[in-house]
Amino acid sequence: MNEHVYLLKPTKEFKVEYLSYFTEWRERGEEVIPWVVSKDPTDFEGMVQELLDAEQGINLPQGWVPDSTYWLFREEDEKILGVTNIRHSLTEHLMNAGGHIGYGIRPSERRKGYAKKILELSLEKTD
Repeated sequence: MNEHVYLLKPTKEFKVEYLSYFTEWRERGEEVIPWVVSKDPTDFEGMVQELLDAEQGINLPQGWVPDSTYWLFREEDEKILGVTNIRHSLTEHLMNAGGHIGYGIRPSERRKGYAKKILELSLEKTD
């Protein structure tokens, strides 16, 4: 893997690319991982703001914990390869059925080492 990839906070700048990522997951008919990718992107700017607010604990549903979402971004072609969601703390339920980090790789980019890379970069964010 010689490309430069890094975690990028959700941004309105890459709407077309995110919608391509989202559509690819939907067309596969698989369970979408992490759960934040299942958020309806019809109001894209609103969705991005909701993800950024969740990091600050703003407007969270009762019983939810703050979480940070990042896109695994390949600089060369400005492609979103995956998404990771990192919870800042865990409830008792999440300790048994969720955990701190959820991540998924775009179906067409699997088996290329990106899952290892996104987990490695996600762990750096938890320090």
